[in-house]
Parts: sequence; C-alpha cells; structure tokens
Amino acid sequence: MNILENRYFQILACTLLIVLTVFIAVLINEKSQPSENNLVTITGTGEVYITPDVGVINISVRTENKEVKNGTEENNKKTNDIIAFLKTKKVEEKDIKTNSFNINPVYSYEKDTGKRSLSGYEVNQSLTVKIRDTSKVGEIIAGATERGANDIGELKFIVDDNEKIKEQAKKIAIENAKNKAKDLEGQLGVKMIKIVNYSEESYTPSISSYDAYNTGARLESSMKAVSAPEIQTGQNKIISTVTITYAIQ
Repeated sequence: MNILENRYFQILACTLLIVLTVFIAVLINEKSQPSENNLVTITGTGEVYITPDVGVINISVRTENKEVKNGTEENNKKTNDIIAFLKTKKVEEKDIKTNSFNINPVYSYEKDTGKRSLSGYEVNQSLTVKIRDTSKVGEIIAGATERGANDIGELKFIVDDNEKIKEQAKKIAIENAKNKAKDLEGQLGVKMIKIVNYSEESYTPSISSYDAYNTGARLESSMKAVSAPEIQTGQNKIISTVTITYAIQ
C-alpha cells in the first residue's frame, strides 16, 4: 500500500468516526428529551387585593362661541382656573396632562331647505389628572365643575407602583402550582422530574370607568355651587397566573 492509499484510508476512517459520534450523540439526546407523552402542564393562580393609592380622572372644558378667538380665550381661562385650583389641592404639575385640544365648527340647518350654515365653533380641552390623595377626589370633582368643567368622567383608581404586589401574586401562583404538582404525583403515581417550560402573566381585571360628573351642558356661571360626591376607592385585585410544564416518569 503506497503513501497515497494509506492517506485515503486514514481520511475515510476519520470521517466514519465523526459520523458515528454524531449519530450516537443524536440518539443520546433524543433519549434524554422527554416525549410529549411524558409531559404534564400545571397552571397556578395567585390573587392579591390592595387598596389603590391614586385616582385618575379626565376633566374636560367645552365652550361654544361664534368666533374662534373668543371661544379659545374663554376655554383657556376656564382650563387655567381649573389647573390653578388643582394645584391648591396639592396636585403636582407632573400629574396634570393635556390629552386633547380640539376646535370644531358648529353648523345650523334651516328646517325648510336643509341648508347648512356655520353658526360658530366648539373648543374642547381635556386634562388627565392623577390625584394622589384619594380623599380629595370628590372635592376636586366639585371644584373643577364650579370653575367651568362640563365633562368629568372615566374615574378609576390604580396602584401607582404595583410591581411588589405583582411579585406577591406570582409567589402565591407558583406555590399553588407546586401544590397541584404534589397532589398529581400522588394521584397518578408519577414523579415530576424537572421543569421543561415556564411562563407567567400578571394583570388587573378591567373595571368599568365611572362617570364621576357630567353636567351635560355648559354651566351658566362658573361660581355655581356643586356638592362634592362621595367617592369610594374600594380595592383592586392583582392576579398572577403561572404555567409550568414538568417532565414525568
């Protein structure tokens, strides 16, 4: 056998060895992976109730005037009065946000001909306000209305920093799933070997927004007295759900 033939057989032998090694590794990996028939998925849930510490509300001022300039000035004055009032109630500037400002034409129609003609303009400005002292929510609703707000609603109560609450709910959910797994081991006569998949989700069930106050029409006098409604914060529920997939034997 010459040198060239010897080199050829060496390369062939090495190639066969590599192929055999890969084939064995694949077989071992397939055996080590649990089949779908040897998996069980368990869902655990955790709930935590907490009293919210922030009220969030939309306050809108809507004015109508034949002239855009006059309507805008009137709307701005009322809105600025409301903002000044909010600050006297310890609402910080960072918690007052303008979420919309619109100027729309208003048309009137003749009964007989149906002809449309421009009768003026409507100016609408809306604020989203965070109220960190929830005991002042009713007082703020009344005060804003007295100063010209004619659409107040979508009141909701939230937990400003709820990450710790979510973590508590998650721990309860994991414990719930582990207990279910232990019960299932005894009922089915199997053993949970290891976790092969895990997922989690935390959320707060949606609560219908509450229309705190809606005058339905512009108040003729911004000084008109409005009684403060009694507002109850109640409690929010934080729910965590974990899904754990175990390999069993």
